[in-house]
Amino acid sequence: MSAATLRQRFRRWATRTRTPETQPIRLPQRRVYVLPTRAGLALLATLLAMLLASINYNLSLGYGLVFLLGSVFIVHILHSWRTLTGLQLSLSPSGEAFAGGMAQWRVELVNEASHERPAVRLRDSQGRELMLTDVPAGQHSEAFIALPCSQRGLLQPGQLSVESTQPLGWIRAWSYIEPDAPAVIYPSPDGERPLPEGWGDNGEGRSRERPGQDDFAGLRGFQPGDSPRQIAWKQLAQGRGLLTKQFASAGSPACVLDWNMLPATLPLEERLSQLARWVLQTRHSGARTTLLLPDSQTGPGEDAAHHQACLLRLALFGLERSR
Repeated sequence: MSAATLRQRFRRWATRTRTPETQPIRLPQRRVYVLPTRAGLALLATLLAMLLASINYNLSLGYGLVFLLGSVFIVHILHSWRTLTGLQLSLSPSGEAFAGGMAQWRVELVNEASHERPAVRLRDSQGRELMLTDVPAGQHSEAFIALPCSQRGLLQPGQLSVESTQPLGWIRAWSYIEPDAPAVIYPSPDGERPLPEGWGDNGEGRSRERPGQDDFAGLRGFQPGDSPRQIAWKQLAQGRGLLTKQFASAGSPACVLDWNMLPATLPLEERLSQLARWVLQTRHSGARTTLLLPDSQTGPGEDAAHHQACLLRLALFGLERSR
């Protein structure tokens, strides 16, 4: 059995729970481990040599120094272990991520204890440092981590290690976590083909005044990215919940992005990348967009939430049935 396999099995055992873990993740005592660092091992070797010399030459000051540093070393173990024990962490995806780039997560660390937790590190499964932050006593701290994403779909942050070597760097306290925080990875927006003909000016869109705000077309549930000016405040005051007003405008440029517009010989991922690039172009232009895939239709719509829904359909296309 290889060393990598043994290391992976140990990490699975050390996590001591089913993975991926439900959030927030709280680190109990049994999940925090401590071992000397290289500096700590060097100190122990030095103390052993000093102890032997003190015994050989009967040096009372040598005994005192050895026992003093040894006591500090033992207290260091407690402080390092206490830095992580009881710490609460949660991760949530942040921002948009495209295949071939970096996916970002927001990390929230909550410290309910009466002591500070200094220099808390987060590392990936390869040992690369992702973040370093202090968590004040009785407060919370936020940081961001980024991981590479090579393909579209859902990406979990995987197994991460939380660690601290405070206060002197002689002892490393660490714990493994594997949070359930999938980030949606959109297809890489590549492709040279222009937008479909028949809308705007040469596929670049056209200027318009206050698009989609001519005729009231009904209400729908609020979605992130909706303008506050389109919120139905009257209905909210009546206790009907948060709703968004929809408007129709005949003068708004419309664009239909059809799966069948692309050559049948085009590989799947290249086809999705071209569609993703078109969605970003129509979002930038403010066009009213409809996305047609072999198994679904998204739209028409023109707000930020709609274009994000289009990208989501492209990211998960063909993957939902395979799971």
